[in-house]
Amino acid sequence: MKIFDTIVEGPVEEVLEDWIDYNGHMNVAYYTFAFDRAIDFFLENKLGIGPTHVNNARQGPYSVQANYNYLQELKLGDRFSAKIFIIDADKKRMHLILEMINSSNSERIATCETVLINVDLKLRKSTEYPDWAQKKISHYKDACDEFILPKEVGKRITLKK
Repeated sequence: MKIFDTIVEGPVEEVLEDWIDYNGHMNVAYYTFAFDRAIDFFLENKLGIGPTHVNNARQGPYSVQANYNYLQELKLGDRFSAKIFIIDADKKRMHLILEMINSSNSERIATCETVLINVDLKLRKSTEYPDWAQKKISHYKDACDEFILPKEVGKRITLKK
């Protein structure tokens, strides 16, 4: 039996007035904020290792690297959500990519590729995810193998010549 038969999508969000910068579109800091909220939703509601687990087990995810691609702009009132894929994982780490999608036209807005590491909050050192969490992570990673990942996976930052 499959635990995951579709790609997890975070809740629909709406661009708020405070998120708009002097260029008249969503500020880059709020893309990070929105992606972070989608990751928290995924960890809490799908993998069981989000804020509730952090509070109970005193271990949780740290981001050790992130790369963003801004493909289109969002403006005040635009609605969007984020699709979440696990690219790779081991006993302590997950490599994710998220795809921000405009709710009105289904266009890709941005991507966020990140590596998370599980940290024991008492020792402030990396630690393995609980066995039950490793199983959920592995099942979802396997489910993601069946879908086409965003083309930005592993894309390096550079100036095109």
